[in-house]
Amino acid sequence: MTVRSKKPNPNSGFSLLELLIVLAIMGVMMGLLGFSFLSTTSSDLGDAQRKILSLVHKARFVALSSGVDSRIIVHAEPSDPEKYLRFAEVITLDKNASYGGEETWRVDQTSRVLLPENIWFVADGLESDIAEWPNNGVCIWSATSDDDFLLTDPRNGFRSEAVAAGSKRYLYINCNAQGIFTSPTFPSMPRFVLARGSLTPAAGGVLKPKFLNQRDVAGIQIQPFGGMIMMESQDFSYE
Repeated sequence: MTVRSKKPNPNSGFSLLELLIVLAIMGVMMGLLGFSFLSTTSSDLGDAQRKILSLVHKARFVALSSGVDSRIIVHAEPSDPEKYLRFAEVITLDKNASYGGEETWRVDQTSRVLLPENIWFVADGLESDIAEWPNNGVCIWSATSDDDFLLTDPRNGFRSEAVAAGSKRYLYINCNAQGIFTSPTFPSMPRFVLARGSLTPAAGGVLKPKFLNQRDVAGIQIQPFGGMIMMESQDFSYE
């Protein structure tokens, strides 16, 4: 009997999706290994920066592995000062619309972050007691801050965009199914900015953060093709 060796298939290889998933996993691993030397920002502000970097890696990984959009959402209801501009998590678009018939999002239970005390995301409209706040010292979202993105509280692991009693407003940065973060102001890309401040009374009787030191700021700038820059106080522009 003649045994014939099997010839390699010249068309065999990795698909583009498989390569993207591998790259995403490598990015997460490099981010985790590099936390200790990525930033010299000190103490609680540096800790907050590293936590949000982890969410960025997570959002890209789940978008690539699931083939649908993911979002990093940031709580934007000033009536809840405990979470207002301090709570963030990753959600993934639910292709099956499992909950409610409206656009629904699956909650990633492992990716919830509450920033350290006295650290907030810097959003449009917040005040500071200093004249020279950096002109790039504000988050850039995937939709303008005037666009309402309302979500219900989690139910069976899902949030719905259905407008209902108890729905809360969120700001977000979107990552599409190709692992690309999107911005309405391209080539300006999404950016997270964090700063230390204190809660002060604002219009309507709510409490909002006010920032007191232009150097107590850090950020994460997302690049057009997937890279990220860890921003420290000297990386912001004050002109």
